[in-house]
Amino acid sequence: MKTTKSVRLYLAIAVLALALALGGCATVPKAERYVAPPPGSTYTGSQSNTGSYGSGTSQITTKVAERVWEGKRMTAFVTPAGVMLCNADGQWPAFLGPDDKPIMSWDPPIGFEWPLEVGKTWTKSYRVTIHASKQTIPFDSTWKVESYEEVTVPAGTFKVFKVSYSDTTGSETVQWMSPELGIFVKRMETRTTKHPAGPGTRESQLVTQPIKK
Repeated sequence: MKTTKSVRLYLAIAVLALALALGGCATVPKAERYVAPPPGSTYTGSQSNTGSYGSGTSQITTKVAERVWEGKRMTAFVTPAGVMLCNADGQWPAFLGPDDKPIMSWDPPIGFEWPLEVGKTWTKSYRVTIHASKQTIPFDSTWKVESYEEVTVPAGTFKVFKVSYSDTTGSETVQWMSPELGIFVKRMETRTTKHPAGPGTRESQLVTQPIKK
């Protein structure tokens, strides 16, 4: 009888341990691929600048549209300052002016290496071209998915991947990406004294979010 009770106890403990293990695995976040917000969406963010980024705080409304870049259809994030292009992999090949003429482009396109999961790190080399001066600058970058967490901004509370970035030009960025919305909810950009433009900071936060999947 005691043996039967012991067996049952061990089985119960084993089942509980398995349930906890499976439950833990199920809650480990992983974003398999980038999903862009639908064309026609709009959202507004606030932006606070210091140093080489300028000064003051402003609000910027972004409209999601489409553009063709080098024969490929891209998601276009359109603001009064210009257009950031995003390919199907969630990476950014170019930034265009309001007239759709290229201001900067990256080879290869710069951005996250999907899937995203906590602890993932990668390094990558790029070449950025400044089209006005026809200058191309090579640089190396390091990325790390720091955590999966909730962040609260004026638009609300969102579940996000926190990703840190640094490169050999002197840029350092922490960005909070919502895989559900397909946009950054918050960004902290820093130019160190090493940066060609000089030191400065830019903080961006989502203020309104009417995007619906």
